[in-house]
Amino acid sequence: MLTQFRTETATTSHSATLEAETLASLMVEDEAVVSDAPTYLPEAAGAVLLAALLLLSPKGPKEKPTR
Repeated sequence: MLTQFRTETATTSHSATLEAETLASLMVEDEAVVSDAPTYLPEAAGAVLLAALLLLSPKGPKEKPTR
């Protein structure tokens, strides 16, 4: 499209320049943390799975006392 290559400079007022600077600073600024929710840790899920498997695993056979 031709409009992508066509640029014109126009006289800008002080408020428009200030608005453009503010917009540019917002685009560069890092995002703020929205929540402090805990992050997913696959190692923690593996530890929980291992503990559950150990608790649910079958016990070994008991030896009978010899007479």
